Amino acid sequence: MPSLVYGWATRTHRVGVVRAVAAWTVLGVVVNRLNVSIVAMNWSRPVAYVPSVMEIVVSLTIITLGIVAFRWIVNRMPVLRESPAYPVSH
Repeated sequence: MPSLVYGWATRTHRVGVVRAVAAWTVLGVVVNRLNVSIVAMNWSRPVAYVPSVMEIVVSLTIITLGIVAFRWIVNRMPVLRESPAYPVSH
């Protein structure tokens, strides 16, 4: 559902709606993680789950790749500044 509202708000140039839907999306992710970690976990088990070293390495690798990809995009494309190759026409 949020993706449809994102599309509509982008097409109609409604920045406030885009911000509200972004907050809605983040809230949905947070509630999902809380559901998984609190409701779905079996806390009465005698043995607690501890992630293996490989799971930690994979998680850190995915986070690092995301940061590196973001930095690469920001440094090579006009995300935070105007591109000198294109004149300001708007």
